[in-house]
Amino acid sequence: MNFYYYPAFIVMFAALMILIQLCVKRSHVISYIISGFGLLMAIIMQIYLQNHTDNLIINQTNSSDVLFVFNAQTSFVSLLLLMVVVIICAQLYHWLKTINEQKEEYYLLFLLTTLGGLIMVSSNHFASFFLGLELMSLSFVGLIAYCGHDQKAQEAGIKYLILSAIASAFILMGAALLYLQFGSLSFSELLQNTSSQILPQWAIITAIIFIFTGLFFKLSLVPCHLWVADLFEGAPLATAAMLATLSKLAVFIILWRLVTLGNWQQYQIIIDILSIVAIASMFIGNFLGLLQKNLLRLIAYSSIAHFGYLLIVLLLINNHAISFSSKSFNAQTLFFYLVAYLFTLVGVFSVFMQLPKIKTLDDLSGLFWHKPVIAITLMLLMLSLAGIPLTLGFMAKFYLVMAAVSQQLWLVLTALVISSIIGLFYYLRVIMAMLKTPEDELKFSDIKSDGSSLSLNLLILFLVIGFGVFPSSLSQFIQQITGSINLKI
Repeated sequence: MNFYYYPAFIVMFAALMILIQLCVKRSHVISYIISGFGLLMAIIMQIYLQNHTDNLIINQTNSSDVLFVFNAQTSFVSLLLLMVVVIICAQLYHWLKTINEQKEEYYLLFLLTTLGGLIMVSSNHFASFFLGLELMSLSFVGLIAYCGHDQKAQEAGIKYLILSAIASAFILMGAALLYLQFGSLSFSELLQNTSSQILPQWAIITAIIFIFTGLFFKLSLVPCHLWVADLFEGAPLATAAMLATLSKLAVFIILWRLVTLGNWQQYQIIIDILSIVAIASMFIGNFLGLLQKNLLRLIAYSSIAHFGYLLIVLLLINNHAISFSSKSFNAQTLFFYLVAYLFTLVGVFSVFMQLPKIKTLDDLSGLFWHKPVIAITLMLLMLSLAGIPLTLGFMAKFYLVMAAVSQQLWLVLTALVISSIIGLFYYLRVIMAMLKTPEDELKFSDIKSDGSSLSLNLLILFLVIGFGVFPSSLSQFIQQITGSINLKI
């Protein structure tokens, strides 16, 4: 068995161990230990693979129908995914104690969701992609509706199930049309133009639009965004964190790989669709965020805007780029922005998990005067989401602006600048709420900050502020991995 499969197999083995444990004895502590140990082993193996990608020799076959592609880039994305999951998992034990439900099954679904994400980010074939997508999506249905006594959670679970099924149907229809044209479900075959054009060009464009529609649902991009706020508000906090980070990371990598390998930017209508969706997501996401007082709904609309920004990367793809690992500044921009956004957002949700009873901006009033460390952490994270200098978020937007300027994408660049200014207002509203004089002195008395929470807050601040002030080490590492050679299996 190839080394590259080991992280996914470790996560799968941990899930099986929890299943066996459930048959023998229920224990929250044992489930937490199994999950934590499994994820730590997976991340250690992924770090090893990241450091030895160039030295491992893969026996490649002549067949182009390979299910997975492994290289320094996919290894880096898998490592990023696992790091985000480990940060969330570190807080699951104390957070699950606050909900009145069975605890062990949550860890099982949590690991299965992680496994689905790992499968997706390495997929080079519609079969492996769909397998990972459905494993992740069906696990999310259980995670979203996990709190059976919460009516909003049940409603959110049903909405996600229905919309996920609709999105999958669109993707399957698009994949079927592409298979009719190219005779293969491999992403690598999407670029080849057969001598006999079986389908007219409009049918191929329709297939691409079908796939885009399904993926836009998963990314909650405009106009497929109406469900996301209800989902974030109704889902348990840890589930909302996974939806905002793991799910969107895996889906966007698939979107990036399809557009790059399929050379879909050769069709002007596809470029127009991506531009319209990007601009609409930037403005609508930020405008809706201005209207929110619920913190989770605010973050949900913020995510729409941020992935609208990230769609600019798809407009930067060189028409001659035929490989996911093509060495370009555009790929560096993508990875840097993903690192910045994911670490910042997982930090925001980590703070929310330390404040489980705080739901709205009014609930945050006076937090700074009672829990200054938590408040300062959340302030800096909001500044990073807003793209204020000396934060990782600012450097990510700087990369994006530089890449857009180099390709002279003035329309989307103007939309990015204006919408970012609009978004700044609701991030500042969160900060101003925490600085208000508290009306109720006992409101934060039940919030207990232990050593693990403090250490996690310091780690998040180190990542967001450290790489924001000194971004060269991260950018050099990303620049190094964007020049690797694809290894397909």
